[in-house]
Amino acid sequence: MSCGSAHPWIVGYNLDLFIRSLEGPADRPVTEDDAADLVASAARRAGEGPPVENLMRDYQVGFNVVWQAVLEEVGQADAAGLLRLTAHTHAHLLAVTTLVLRGYHHESARLSIGERDARYAVYAALVAGDDPATAAAWAGLTLAEHYLVLSLHLAGSPATDGDDRPLVTRHRRANTIQRVLAEHTDGDVLAVIGDPTATALVPVRAGAADGGVDAFRGLQHLIDVLDVDLHVGAALVAAADIPAAVAQSADVCEIAVATRRPPGVYHLEDVLVEYQLTRPGPALQLLLDRLAPFDRHPDWEETLRVYLRHRCDRRLTAAELHLHPNSVDYRLSRLADACGFDATDPAQRAVAHTALCVRDVTAHRARQQS
Repeated sequence: MSCGSAHPWIVGYNLDLFIRSLEGPADRPVTEDDAADLVASAARRAGEGPPVENLMRDYQVGFNVVWQAVLEEVGQADAAGLLRLTAHTHAHLLAVTTLVLRGYHHESARLSIGERDARYAVYAALVAGDDPATAAAWAGLTLAEHYLVLSLHLAGSPATDGDDRPLVTRHRRANTIQRVLAEHTDGDVLAVIGDPTATALVPVRAGAADGGVDAFRGLQHLIDVLDVDLHVGAALVAAADIPAAVAQSADVCEIAVATRRPPGVYHLEDVLVEYQLTRPGPALQLLLDRLAPFDRHPDWEETLRVYLRHRCDRRLTAAELHLHPNSVDYRLSRLADACGFDATDPAQRAVAHTALCVRDVTAHRARQQS
């Protein structure tokens, strides 16, 4: 249990972890997933420079404080219970400090030997389409023939609460992404991980008949263990095609997020129409202009979205919006006059779908830039 120079929230986190371990099976060890914030906090402290003995002292002193409080409360009334609690406390402290030390030393090693810069040089060369051989030799990495190129978007960003919790949360998410992806590949995962976006190059072993199935299993596990919704754009390509794949996977991920698709992994074939519709060109602005009246009439936009989602069934649309079907007809008529297309005409519905897709992607880009 960290105290001293640690932030109070991490002390509470560790105490909660200890209590939950008491409530669980006696033989279940504390895992890295359980203690993810503790590991991330230790890694962050490694980056700040305090010696590791300070960190270990905090944990020992913290647990001693808890133990003294329990002892004063219980006394000798339940000696057998105290013995069991003592054994569990020592087991928990051993597991937690082992994980914390691993996180601290891993980050410290990366900082001291320049591994982060060396790995980034390989990543940068692959993404730019430059020859990565020299950078790979410097970093001691073996290059793969094929990579699974991933663009990740994590829903939301941690808010600042006046302590280092948001920074630890980001560090923990980055650690989780790097660790889970690495567990499902034989090579070295190269990644630039931010919050809410990240890009990762996952090596796929030469001659793999599974087409990167293990890496995709890793992605599914990542979706399961992260505490936020995760959208991923993915492309499996030869190393020489990474630059184009990075841009493509980012676009695929952006479309999945902007068009409100559920969290998951998306490939180009999953968003073929939307991808093509949102390519730059003079028609893009014309389509945006068509829907400009929605800025003044958000009820029209809602009606159109619900109407198209219900395959143009006015009665289902009216039921969801709690309107009379005639009111739906009226809104669609007003929309047709103002926007220049009639969603009730099958020949013009493609324009409505396209315009909404362009509007969603444009709005998403604006939010990302603000």
